[in-house]
Amino acid sequence: MTRRKYAIPLRLPYMVLLLVWGTGFCQDKEIDSLAQIITRGKKDTSLVVAMNALSVRLLQNERLAEAVAYADKAQAVSAELKYPRGQAYALKNRGMAEYYRGNYKAVLNDWTESLQIFETIGDTLGIANIANNLGAVFYAQGSHDKALGYYFKSLRISEKLKDPVRITSALVNIGGVYAQMQDFDKALNFYTQVEDYLQKLKDPLIQSTYLMGIGEVYSQKGDPVNAIKYYKEALAINKTTQDYAHNLTMIGREEFKLGNRTEAIGYLDSAYATARNSDISLDQVQTLLAMGDVYRDNNAKMALNSYRQAESLAVRMETNEELRDIYDGMSKVYMSQGDFKSAYEYQQRYIDLNNKIFNIQKDDKIRGLQFSFDLEKKEDQIGLLEKEAEITRLQGKRQQSAIYLSGLISMVVLLLAIGFFYRYRYAKRSNELLSAEKNRSDSLLRNILPEATAQELRQNGRVKAKRFDSVTVLFADFKGFTEFSAALSPEDLVKSVDHYFSAFDEILDKYDLEKIKTIGDAYMCAGGLPYPSEDHAVRMVKAAFDMAEFMKSEAESNQDIMHFEIRIGINTGPVVAGVVGVKKFAYDIWGDTVNVAARMESMSRPGSINVSESTYKLIRDHFECEKRGEIFVKNKGMMNMYFVNGIANTYRPSSMDTSSMKL
Repeated sequence: MTRRKYAIPLRLPYMVLLLVWGTGFCQDKEIDSLAQIITRGKKDTSLVVAMNALSVRLLQNERLAEAVAYADKAQAVSAELKYPRGQAYALKNRGMAEYYRGNYKAVLNDWTESLQIFETIGDTLGIANIANNLGAVFYAQGSHDKALGYYFKSLRISEKLKDPVRITSALVNIGGVYAQMQDFDKALNFYTQVEDYLQKLKDPLIQSTYLMGIGEVYSQKGDPVNAIKYYKEALAINKTTQDYAHNLTMIGREEFKLGNRTEAIGYLDSAYATARNSDISLDQVQTLLAMGDVYRDNNAKMALNSYRQAESLAVRMETNEELRDIYDGMSKVYMSQGDFKSAYEYQQRYIDLNNKIFNIQKDDKIRGLQFSFDLEKKEDQIGLLEKEAEITRLQGKRQQSAIYLSGLISMVVLLLAIGFFYRYRYAKRSNELLSAEKNRSDSLLRNILPEATAQELRQNGRVKAKRFDSVTVLFADFKGFTEFSAALSPEDLVKSVDHYFSAFDEILDKYDLEKIKTIGDAYMCAGGLPYPSEDHAVRMVKAAFDMAEFMKSEAESNQDIMHFEIRIGINTGPVVAGVVGVKKFAYDIWGDTVNVAARMESMSRPGSINVSESTYKLIRDHFECEKRGEIFVKNKGMMNMYFVNGIANTYRPSSMDTSSMKL
């Protein structure tokens, strides 16, 4: 059954689409009040804000043409005033109107441009909002990998902003995508993370989406008891909404799986009556389809009546997934009644429509298989017509022979239908294997490159080099590594290095930093890219302390690996970042900043963190630093250096600090 769709008026499958305008300006003002402000206002940024606010209010009232007109005006004035934030929100609002119209190409153009502007000006709230909405568009188009990329981007930013509405929206959306991909454990993991926010938010849309999503996961996992539990919790919330009929239908289906036929029919009858009263055709189709499934094994007449009513609506609405399931049900009813010709006809409709939905043409092997399948189907149909004509000609001569041949033809039709089914299942499995391989390759690419860079590579086939004006670079290596490597076996050496570097990778994830590369015992990472930020130097020093603390604790407690002392050096400045290589991609950074960071590490002491003067100026209010004075650096001359000894006594972590530092 087609997954439920939410949002007004176009509802996505268990998706939450953020319509709320990022600044929250004038959300409770009436449309005419905003219009008066615009009429009387002078051409400045406040006029742009008012135009964008009015566009949002018009969208919420489904006055799409007017909403687009004010968004266009806001964009024009913003361009004239060189006000990028106003342009970004105008593009966002226009894209929302096109989304409601179903014009996805225009939506992607507007929202992609809006996202680029938000990223350029560093508006994290706008980035989180647009990323979530872009994920919904790609999900609606069936591109799960791109949808997840945008949803995770929205989630990371929303968590930094501590915005519960956007956090829960992203979590629910990610859970929905994983459920659609049949990865139920991951889906449940993300759905259950929503529970921490439900009591505080008290948002019925989020709560209903969360409950229906978990119910669907349990249904797909074959656990109708838990599915019914969550569906019934959602029922109380949906009682006064347009989703009530669908909710009843889902409960009816699960009751039928438990063998409770009477209860199932009761829920489905209520669902159908509700759908008809609300005049929601999709709910009528889905409820009639469920009724047909319930009646199929014990009341063929009622089953066919339900299927035919559903077919009439589904054909008019062009809801192909429901129509496919209707044909499958009708084929099974006719098969149970011994009407093999009708069973064959509807089985063919089911196969043709299912092939259309899944688009099984991924490579030459699959295309060849499909061509062969279609060709054999036509040949079998021709053979069937010839045999039926032969039966008609012989009926007047030998009744007994006609009956024998009729039975033989019925058996042939049945065998053909079974053969087509297994052939289709083989093609579908091949398609699933190709999808799994694509997902694995995408996952590998995300492990090699930063997510934004991997996304750019997938979309454009190449990555443009980018300059970042302020990036903090860290180098770390192990004292005496060369001497130890000569004494250790290769296995023990690799085991020890892997142990430490894996821990360093987790520390970088904790502080949202990027690993660049490792060379032997040297570990290199950076902060402030691919998304610029203001506190990358502070986060990098915190990560350095965690690295040093981990090395110290392992030396005291873990006797299974080789113990090393670590030297750490840090520098801040401009770099150029990009991807090198054709066959083996590598994300790397270049510039004098990188060279100086390496010098800071080589001139550090074991167990110490040595920073340059540029880094010191960014962290001195946060940490206690010991000035080392000017020290000669090869190819650079005399440079000031500092040891970082701990957190400054006058520093107090703000509410934006996400973790404490171990010293």
